[in-house]
Amino acid sequence: MDVRRLYDLLQGIPEDDLDIRLYFTRKKQNGTYISYSPSIAPDLQHELKEIVTNALEKECDTEQREFSPIGSIDGCIETYTTEQVDSFNDIIRSMDEEVVKRDGIEPKEIHRLNFYCVKIHIEDHGDALFFRRVTKFRKLKKGIIGRFVSNDFQKVESDLLGIDPAIDIVVFENEMLIIQHVAFERIFRIHDQYYEKAQETLNKIEKAGKIRNFEEFKSDCLSDTRITRALTKLLSEEERIEKFILNFENVRDVIDVFELDIRVEKGVLIYEDKSQLMDIVRLIRDCYYKSLIANRKGIDEGL
Repeated sequence: MDVRRLYDLLQGIPEDDLDIRLYFTRKKQNGTYISYSPSIAPDLQHELKEIVTNALEKECDTEQREFSPIGSIDGCIETYTTEQVDSFNDIIRSMDEEVVKRDGIEPKEIHRLNFYCVKIHIEDHGDALFFRRVTKFRKLKKGIIGRFVSNDFQKVESDLLGIDPAIDIVVFENEMLIIQHVAFERIFRIHDQYYEKAQETLNKIEKAGKIRNFEEFKSDCLSDTRITRALTKLLSEEERIEKFILNFENVRDVIDVFELDIRVEKGVLIYEDKSQLMDIVRLIRDCYYKSLIANRKGIDEGL
């Protein structure tokens, strides 16, 4: 994403033409999303714009890498497309004018909210979306929270929501800029997507017929979030599965060199227990290596 371009476009919006919407969203138990869009005064709109542009400016020169399910690299931010996120359209639909809730948020709903979104319209370019996980300030178990209004101290009855000076994800022109990896996974429920992608990968591996006790292996893989992440990554590296099959004679050598607790019999890996999961996935992803100069053994996780 061209962050500098987006920043300049936002800065170029005339104050009188500022069009900002604020949405608070949660995922319901049935998997659908519900969004609330309160009215916001002009002075608050200007403040929201300042918050997101200041946060965006800090990322103008930050190195960008393609999103990896395995994890982000320190000092880098990640990129993705909206088409690659299964839940994105469902979330956007919950913000449509026909379904969005505008009649206020009940106090009991506040603790169920997952994130908020600031939407800024840019003439001739569409909308820029800024997502952030909700900051919640719960009431004191005992005592009073209040504020001064015209020198009167008034009790604040309801729970409070906070909008802090940071953003987690930026969406503009179908591109996503992921500033906070974990927040991205939680806002868009990416773990559900990991599970589905891991199943696709396992189906491809199963066809190769190179792992004995595959049903047990598959079940254990899908119950381990670390493994589903790695298998999701492997789905975008499909040629590695093919090379694993074609060069299977090298697998035994890797097992011996790295002293892996995995048996090979009659050209197949013998899966025995969960302790072998990561080693087997690493073998398929061709993560084990020796350096050319020092002959040093290592594991490349392929971030």
